Amino acid sequence: MNNKTLSSLFVLFAIVSIGMTAAPSAFAEHSMNATVENAQGSSTPGCEPDCFIPATVTIGVGGMVTFSNNDSAAHTSTAGTPADGPSGAWDSSLVMMNSAYTTPALDAGEYPYFCMVHPWMTGLVIVEEESHDDMEMQTLTAADISIDVADGAKAGEQVAIDVTISGEHVNYDIVATHNGETILDESGNHSHTGEGSHTTSALSADASDDNPIDVTVTFQGFGLPDAEKTGPIGLTNSAQAVPEFGAIAAVILAVAIVSIIAVSAKSRLSFMPRI
Repeated sequence: MNNKTLSSLFVLFAIVSIGMTAAPSAFAEHSMNATVENAQGSSTPGCEPDCFIPATVTIGVGGMVTFSNNDSAAHTSTAGTPADGPSGAWDSSLVMMNSAYTTPALDAGEYPYFCMVHPWMTGLVIVEEESHDDMEMQTLTAADISIDVADGAKAGEQVAIDVTISGEHVNYDIVATHNGETILDESGNHSHTGEGSHTTSALSADASDDNPIDVTVTFQGFGLPDAEKTGPIGLTNSAQAVPEFGAIAAVILAVAIVSIIAVSAKSRLSFMPRI
């Protein structure tokens, strides 16, 4: 069975001006490492909220933060919060004057930290995915949303639907209906590669020209699931799947083949010399 995709030209031309605009990167570029200093006199209250300078830093995944103690008292840099205690991500123990401590390489996420000796000293390390060159100029039109649906499904069978969207870290919803029923409804799908596979529930009737399977994919933006999305959110593409070669088509083909054979045979006979 072959797969086929039916795209709406009207939708394509309506959104092409939007799709030609480069989608902003879903990820910002950051330095892999950062340095934080203890504020002078931070061993006594009053330095808040800048007891660490800077109090908030953003680095890339796998990056590290160096805490440099230029104050006149010993401090710690401990991942966690004064209320909940250490989280275990890192703990410098006491860092003496004119000394420094560097965290291990950090995974993506947010890491609040504080000084265990002076708990009013708090800060935050944000670790984000680095941008990828191939994501910085992503564009999208309806033609970039491919829907492949297996043809010729019968009653009681499930149908495989493959979705391919040009780009990385794509988010989309997919809905499939047949015979007046919703046989697939999945929202919040995320694919790092832009490819996704889905399976409908069992059909209640055969798919046919008069009763096709209708599939609609709605693009929900580029980006990680919990991050801000970019791109032409709401862009859709649709496809239909019906038996590619029904009984009537098979009869027509058989008649055509017989006719061709008969005509060919008659032509050959007309050129044979009479004995």
